[in-house]
Amino acid sequence: MQKIVSQLDAEGYFIAPVVADPSPREPGVYLIPAGAVDLPVPTVPPGKRARLVGQAFIFEDIPSPPPEPSPPAADANAVRIAQIDAALAEIDQRSIRPSREIASALASGQPVPPFLIAKLDALETEAVALRTEFRALLA
Repeated sequence: MQKIVSQLDAEGYFIAPVVADPSPREPGVYLIPAGAVDLPVPTVPPGKRARLVGQAFIFEDIPSPPPEPSPPAADANAVRIAQIDAALAEIDQRSIRPSREIASALASGQPVPPFLIAKLDALETEAVALRTEFRALLA
C-alpha cells in the first residue's frame, strides 16, 4: 500500500503530491522521498501558493514575475561601426565591375577608359574616408 505525501522545494513551498512507498523492513513505516513531508496534500486556491510553516501549510499570493530587463540601449559607436561595415561591403560590390573591365582592357592591350579609373578613384576615396572614421570609432 502506498501513501501520498507533499513534495516541497528548497524554500518550503509545495510542489506536488508524491508517493511514499512502504518500508520493506518495517511494517507500517513509509519511506518519505527527499524533500517531502508526511502531511496531507494541501488544496491550493487559485492565485496562491502553499508554504510549510511548522507543521501546517499557509497560503500566500503568487508573486508577480519580475519585469523583463529592457535591452541595453544601442551604443551609438556600435551602430555607426555596423553602418560603416555595410557601406564598405557595398563599395566592394560596386568596384567589382569597373575592376574587371579595367583588367580586361589591360589584358587585351586596349586603352583603359578614363571613366572606369575615375569611378574606382571615387569609390576608393569614399572607402578611405569610411576606414578613417572606423579607426577613430575603435580608438
